[in-house]
Amino acid sequence: MDTERGRVIQFPGTRERVSSKPPRQIQNIDGIKYFSQQQIKLLRRTVRDQATLDIEKNQVTAVREWMAIGLLTCTGLRVSEAANVRCGDVKSGYGESALFVRDGKGSRSRTVQIPGSLKAHLKQFIAWKASRNEPTGPDDYLFVGQRGPWSSQAIQFLVKKHLKALGLYENEKSVHALRHSYAVEFYRQEKDLRALQKQLGHASVQTTQIYADVTAEDIQKQIKGLWGQ
Repeated sequence: MDTERGRVIQFPGTRERVSSKPPRQIQNIDGIKYFSQQQIKLLRRTVRDQATLDIEKNQVTAVREWMAIGLLTCTGLRVSEAANVRCGDVKSGYGESALFVRDGKGSRSRTVQIPGSLKAHLKQFIAWKASRNEPTGPDDYLFVGQRGPWSSQAIQFLVKKHLKALGLYENEKSVHALRHSYAVEFYRQEKDLRALQKQLGHASVQTTQIYADVTAEDIQKQIKGLWGQ
């Protein structure tokens, strides 16, 4: 996290006085860092297009990365939860569009509702894995590389890689910021803290309350056209 120490610089001939106050952390709305809707769309579109090219070239890297980016941005999962997803956790039967999180924070399991687009993406990805003779049983990991199941660090690395390529990366504004971005957008659209609490797996709605703050995007919409400007 970037910090700055309050200092008062006096005129020549006087000493520099350093404040004894603790460093002030630079934060976004109530301490969270998130990406705008336009930035998330850019990230998703870029990685999806790379996945399409990889399929044409019979390559696999971007195909897996697009699934990871799609999952994170459409569910708000913690990175550790995403790394732990198994093929059987996808609930895509008739009338079902959900993902079972078997070991969330505090060892609490939960069910996350997912949009139809992600449901279709997950089904296609699992079918793609099966076509490559990769295990797709109920307890087989969704994300598996040459060295075995992906770790949280592997997912963090790929997210950071794509953010840097797009010029969106900032210190400490990486994979967890995708979770914050999901939460900000979810609340902006639905204004339902209880639903968001269930999706994110927060033990208390007070934790979820931070997303009810006004965002810069909301203010921009309100000031657009103010005084005819």
